Amino acid sequence: MKKILSVFIICLLPLMGANAQEKAAKQYLPEAGDWAIGVNVIPLLKHIGGNNNDTFGGGSSFTKDNSDFNLIPDVSILAKYMLTDNIALRANVGFMFGADKYRGYVQDDKALLDNPLSEDKIIDACRVSNNGMSLNLGMEYRKGSKRVQGVFGAGVLFAFQTQKYTYEWANEMTTVNQQPSISPEFSGNGIYSNGYRPLETKDNGTFYTGLTGSVGVEWFVAPKISLGAEVNVTAYYMFGSQSYQKTEGYNTTLGKIEERTDLSSPGDRGFHIGTESLGGALNMTFYF
Repeated sequence: MKKILSVFIICLLPLMGANAQEKAAKQYLPEAGDWAIGVNVIPLLKHIGGNNNDTFGGGSSFTKDNSDFNLIPDVSILAKYMLTDNIALRANVGFMFGADKYRGYVQDDKALLDNPLSEDKIIDACRVSNNGMSLNLGMEYRKGSKRVQGVFGAGVLFAFQTQKYTYEWANEMTTVNQQPSISPEFSGNGIYSNGYRPLETKDNGTFYTGLTGSVGVEWFVAPKISLGAEVNVTAYYMFGSQSYQKTEGYNTTLGKIEERTDLSSPGDRGFHIGTESLGGALNMTFYF
């Protein structure tokens, strides 16, 4: 029995050695030719903490958010390609295309004209379209041969956003009913301040271009899976194109209802540098 056991152990030794070598050969760090995808875990942490208003997404590429300019999107997908073991091409791409339709009840002017006791309701609507994209292309250099590496990056930035409001009024404007009733949902926007009501308001676009830099660390918690913290800085120039508004109203000179299109803004300009427009990120990155 002892001889059989000894032979069995001897047979297992090569397998045990191979298993030990396999464990020792695990490659934690990225290598030349690897691809990577990064996911921002900050929204996930906030979601777990009870803040359900956050959007899930990738590593933040560019975020400008204040009372005047609200860039869409503010999260993006991070991708990398390792040119060497220490140098990588990287890109952050984010986009958002969407529309919301807001509606509100308003009295039916025609029904009220036919019957002063009428309580008929019809629906006004406003469709709001928001479109935007951010693109950050650059390179990064990583330093360190252990499971914790310093990561230094630089790149160029381009981003834009557009916004459009389209109104759908239920009560028709006529020479008899020159200022039709509108829903209280939309009555606080200066409508009829000059006798006209809006049909369409469009921002032709705000554009951003500049340079970005980043400093961070990556800790490889498993082979080719890392947690990383990154602080970013950017210098960018912002410029907006002309905006216009299409309206309708009663022209007292012509004695008829007309539509007109007026420029509402020549477009804004600005230059910013610092970290206020590009926040830090906490990423989980997968290399393969």
